[in-house]
Amino acid sequence: MRILIADDHPLYREAVRLRMERLYPGSAIVEASSIDELLAASDPPVADLALIDLRMPGMNGPGDVARIRTGLSGTPILLMSGSAANTDIKQAVEAGAKGFVPKTLSPELFAAAVALVLAGGTYLPTDVLQHNAGGEGTRRTTLTAELTPREMQVFVQLATGASNKEIGRELGLAEVTVKLHVRQILKKIGARNRSEAASIATRAGLI
Repeated sequence: MRILIADDHPLYREAVRLRMERLYPGSAIVEASSIDELLAASDPPVADLALIDLRMPGMNGPGDVARIRTGLSGTPILLMSGSAANTDIKQAVEAGAKGFVPKTLSPELFAAAVALVLAGGTYLPTDVLQHNAGGEGTRRTTLTAELTPREMQVFVQLATGASNKEIGRELGLAEVTVKLHVRQILKKIGARNRSEAASIATRAGLI
């Protein structure tokens, strides 16, 4: 896995790098203190995930997201910031960002947010979801908090209609392990079967 981290605060950038190394051992991690440095250091300009500070040199607002995604060959972008207006976050997502994590987010929710984005979903914190999507946003955040990062990855795959065998192949898991994850997911989200789980995921905006 290849991960890009761009933040002009060295201590926070180091904390994110250490966290990602624990979550995804063996990953190749590229760090940068500005957007220009990130684009210049990323060769080839593609990765599995880019964690980028919303307020940093070269990042002048949500409108820059589309430009950066182009420069990174469409790499999924998860934005980070100590504070941001809901309108800025909404505009950034509309421009192509795959989510936003406050720098005050707990390690557990940070891990879940990263797992969700890597699985193809979008993560937004509770207040943003409530502001933009009402009850559906609240449900999405609740699901994110209830499931472990690995369960969230399985859940997103399950919601697309993938079989246990297909999920296992996609995530590098044994089929029996996927089956156990699915059982736990159904229990945690209160779904009676896979179809109902897919419906919950769709209503929550996870797929």
